[in-house]
Amino acid sequence: MKNIIIIVIGVLLFFSCKKEQVLDNLDETIYVRHQGADMPVYLRGNVASNVVVLVVHGGPGGNGLEYRTGPWTVDLEKNYCMAYWDQRGQGMSHGSYKKETLTIDQMVADMDAVVQTLKFKFGKDLKVFAYGHSWGGTITPKYMITGNLQQNVTGWITSNGAHDMPKNDVESVKLFLEVADEQITAGNSTDKWQEIKTWASTIDTNSITDAQSLEINQKGFEVEEWLIEDGVLNARAEGGNSGSGLFSPINPVSSQLNGGITNMLLSKEIQETSFTNQLFKVTIPTLVLAGKYDFVVAPELANDAFNLISSANKKLVVFDKSGHSPMSHEPTLYTQELISFIDTYK
Repeated sequence: MKNIIIIVIGVLLFFSCKKEQVLDNLDETIYVRHQGADMPVYLRGNVASNVVVLVVHGGPGGNGLEYRTGPWTVDLEKNYCMAYWDQRGQGMSHGSYKKETLTIDQMVADMDAVVQTLKFKFGKDLKVFAYGHSWGGTITPKYMITGNLQQNVTGWITSNGAHDMPKNDVESVKLFLEVADEQITAGNSTDKWQEIKTWASTIDTNSITDAQSLEINQKGFEVEEWLIEDGVLNARAEGGNSGSGLFSPINPVSSQLNGGITNMLLSKEIQETSFTNQLFKVTIPTLVLAGKYDFVVAPELANDAFNLISSANKKLVVFDKSGHSPMSHEPTLYTQELISFIDTYK
């Protein structure tokens, strides 16, 4: 009888250790079904921390796991559980949703469904930090200013967030002109920057067309490459975690096709979107991140977000050697800022 008791205790200890190990190194995918869409949420990292960072990806047209790529999430996953969510009509999401459901308001409702699902799965006392980058920085501010939804999360991290697209186009044109003069004076890619200066000078910032807005976005990514070549920006970091590849659950063809259609259907609403006048409603702890040389989402929007929100606990960080993706250009500093913020308010 004594031997049987010892065996039972040993089995229980084995499974208790096994459970703790799984909690520390979670690698699981759940699906959130909400109003016609089945949306995967890829859970990676230390859920025993009782902290989940909900990654609201860019685009529209991106996917959650592309934000896992690189070294910046390695320490984050050691400290917390990262939840990489594929939004409606993007990544590997699927369902029977209709064209009229592809709206920012619907994405906000979906986001809250994900938040509630995470709390149901891991417990009501779970600390959820909402992280939105680029287009994710359009959905997350809308979430924060909608009703009392911000109370469902512990903190908000907005990185290169696009909360006001009409203003962003104007500020991006100003940045093109400013940096063109700076780079011409420095002798960097002078012919290219002179062309940019000439082009930007022809844009009437009081009446920017949809075609010009698209061109501003495209040239923003183009000039970032010149700044990397000339050493103004850090090269993109390599190594670390992988969000794609042979064993990734993301089918690149399906993801790009879904995302392209969703981007097209949302484009008109995005171009008219502005939450600037409602940012005062935000009261929860907020971390605002930006790249000094981000022409896709101008850093002036980060200044606005920081100045206009009503949060007593807020911080603005501008990365001097970064463009639109500081998590790639300055991953160590970027991750340190996130960990410091999360550890302060978790």
